[in-house]
Amino acid sequence: MVIDHIISKMKKRQIVRVLPSASLSESSKLLAKNKIGALPVTNENGTILGILSERDIIKEISAKGSSGLNSLVEDVMTTAVSCCGRFDTLKSVIERMNEGRFRHMPVTENDIIVEFISISDLVLAHLNEVEYENDALKGSVTGNVRRQSI
Repeated sequence: MVIDHIISKMKKRQIVRVLPSASLSESSKLLAKNKIGALPVTNENGTILGILSERDIIKEISAKGSSGLNSLVEDVMTTAVSCCGRFDTLKSVIERMNEGRFRHMPVTENDIIVEFISISDLVLAHLNEVEYENDALKGSVTGNVRRQSI
């Protein structure tokens, strides 16, 4: 399965993003309001510049105390961002996320973000794929073929 297939099945959602000039206080409010764990940091055109995660914010607060919330996103964001494309495989993206120990990845096209996926999006897609394959195998044995697209 490729990432394009997964994101085409996802409920359309606006990508919540942040500019590098935003404060950690503003960014924390965005995370809380949208119930998410990370924000892609982009310029005005949508080009990925970094990712700001809860982990980045906690590191800054632990170093500076509550005044860390006044820090700018560009000063604490993760700049070594691993992105994937629409036609990367589910398996390869999960492996990259696991190896890098991160939970969010931008899907880009010509360096512009088109989706921001989480490991939970990918696990759910994988479970649906396994369930579909399991049903197909059962159907081939019993003769009851369930026709459903993944």
